[in-house]
Amino acid sequence: MISRARFIVAACLLVAGCESVVGFDHRVASKDPKVTSAQMLRVVTDALDRAEARAWAQIDEKTGEVTFTLGAFGSGKTPSIRKVETRVLDALRYEFGQRAELSCNGEPLR
Repeated sequence: MISRARFIVAACLLVAGCESVVGFDHRVASKDPKVTSAQMLRVVTDALDRAEARAWAQIDEKTGEVTFTLGAFGSGKTPSIRKVETRVLDALRYEFGQRAELSCNGEPLR
Protein backbone atom coordinates (compact mmCIF):
# COMPACT_ATOMS: atom_id res chain seq x y z
CA MET A 1 0.00 0.00 0.00
CA ILE A 2 2.80 2.46 0.88
CA SER A 3 4.71 1.68 -2.32
CA ARG A 4 1.57 2.25 -4.36
CA ALA A 5 1.04 5.65 -2.69
CA ARG A 6 4.67 6.57 -3.40
CA PHE A 7 4.20 5.59 -7.03
CA ILE A 8 1.10 7.78 -7.33
CA VAL A 9 2.87 10.73 -5.70
CA ALA A 10 5.90 10.25 -7.96
CA ALA A 11 3.67 10.10 -11.04
CA CYS A 12 1.86 13.28 -10.01
CA LEU A 13 5.15 15.09 -9.47
CA LEU A 14 6.38 13.93 -12.86
CA VAL A 15 3.26 15.25 -14.57
CA ALA A 16 3.44 18.52 -12.65
CA GLY A 17 7.10 18.86 -13.62
CA CYS A 18 6.18 18.60 -17.30
CA GLU A 19 4.10 21.78 -17.07
CA SER A 20 6.10 24.66 -18.38
CA VAL A 21 5.68 28.31 -17.61
CA VAL A 22 5.42 30.48 -20.69
CA GLY A 23 6.08 34.21 -20.56
CA PHE A 24 4.72 36.79 -22.96
CA ASP A 25 6.73 40.02 -23.04
CA HIS A 26 4.68 43.08 -23.92
CA ARG A 27 5.91 46.51 -24.98
CA VAL A 28 4.00 49.74 -25.45
CA ALA A 29 5.68 52.23 -27.75
CA SER A 30 4.60 55.75 -28.58
CA LYS A 31 4.20 56.77 -32.21
CA ASP A 32 3.73 60.40 -31.16
CA PRO A 33 6.39 62.40 -29.26
CA LYS A 34 3.58 64.15 -27.35
CA VAL A 35 2.65 60.84 -25.68
CA THR A 36 5.09 60.35 -22.80
CA SER A 37 6.23 57.14 -21.14
CA ALA A 38 4.64 58.29 -17.88
CA GLN A 39 1.24 58.71 -19.57
CA MET A 40 1.47 55.24 -21.15
CA LEU A 41 2.60 53.73 -17.83
CA ARG A 42 -0.45 55.18 -16.04
CA VAL A 43 -2.88 53.77 -18.63
CA VAL A 44 -1.23 50.33 -18.71
CA THR A 45 -1.04 50.10 -14.90
CA ASP A 46 -4.72 51.01 -14.55
CA ALA A 47 -5.71 48.44 -17.19
CA LEU A 48 -3.63 45.70 -15.53
CA ASP A 49 -5.21 46.52 -12.16
CA ARG A 50 -8.74 46.39 -13.59
CA ALA A 51 -7.98 43.06 -15.29
CA GLU A 52 -6.61 41.72 -11.99
CA ALA A 53 -3.48 40.62 -13.82
CA ARG A 54 -0.54 39.55 -11.73
CA ALA A 55 1.85 41.78 -13.62
CA TRP A 56 3.37 45.18 -13.17
CA ALA A 57 4.45 47.62 -15.81
CA GLN A 58 7.67 49.57 -15.86
CA ILE A 59 9.46 52.00 -18.14
CA ASP A 60 12.46 50.72 -20.07
CA GLU A 61 15.02 53.46 -19.46
CA LYS A 62 16.91 52.79 -22.72
CA THR A 63 13.94 52.92 -25.10
CA GLY A 64 11.30 54.83 -23.15
CA GLU A 65 8.82 52.02 -23.80
CA VAL A 66 6.50 50.60 -21.18
CA THR A 67 7.09 46.87 -20.61
CA PHE A 68 5.27 44.11 -18.74
CA THR A 69 5.21 40.32 -18.81
CA LEU A 70 2.25 37.97 -18.53
CA GLY A 71 2.85 34.32 -17.66
CA ALA A 72 0.87 31.12 -18.04
CA PHE A 73 1.31 27.40 -17.45
CA GLY A 74 1.46 25.11 -20.47
CA SER A 75 1.86 26.35 -24.00
CA GLY A 76 0.15 29.08 -25.95
CA LYS A 77 -1.88 32.03 -24.78
CA THR A 78 -4.60 31.32 -22.29
CA PRO A 79 -7.99 33.06 -22.41
CA SER A 80 -7.01 35.09 -19.34
CA ILE A 81 -3.91 36.45 -21.10
CA ARG A 82 -5.95 37.32 -24.17
CA LYS A 83 -8.46 39.10 -21.91
CA VAL A 84 -5.70 41.18 -20.29
CA GLU A 85 -4.21 42.03 -23.69
CA THR A 86 -7.63 43.16 -24.93
CA ARG A 87 -8.19 45.31 -21.86
CA VAL A 88 -4.78 46.99 -22.17
CA LEU A 89 -5.20 47.52 -25.90
CA ASP A 90 -8.70 48.99 -25.43
CA ALA A 91 -7.41 51.36 -22.72
CA LEU A 92 -4.55 52.51 -24.94
CA ARG A 93 -6.90 53.07 -27.89
CA TYR A 94 -9.34 55.00 -25.71
CA GLU A 95 -6.64 57.25 -24.26
CA PHE A 96 -4.28 57.69 -27.24
CA GLY A 97 -6.07 56.46 -30.37
CA GLN A 98 -3.50 55.12 -32.81
CA ARG A 99 -0.63 57.05 -31.20
CA ALA A 100 0.54 54.09 -29.07
CA GLU A 101 1.30 50.54 -30.16
CA LEU A 102 1.15 47.34 -28.09
CA SER A 103 3.31 44.39 -29.12
CA CYS A 104 3.78 40.91 -27.69
CA ASN A 105 7.13 39.16 -28.17
CA GLY A 106 7.91 41.57 -30.99
CA GLU A 107 4.61 41.14 -32.88
CA PRO A 108 2.13 44.06 -32.94
CA LEU A 109 -1.29 43.35 -31.39
CA ARG A 110 -4.38 44.70 -33.07
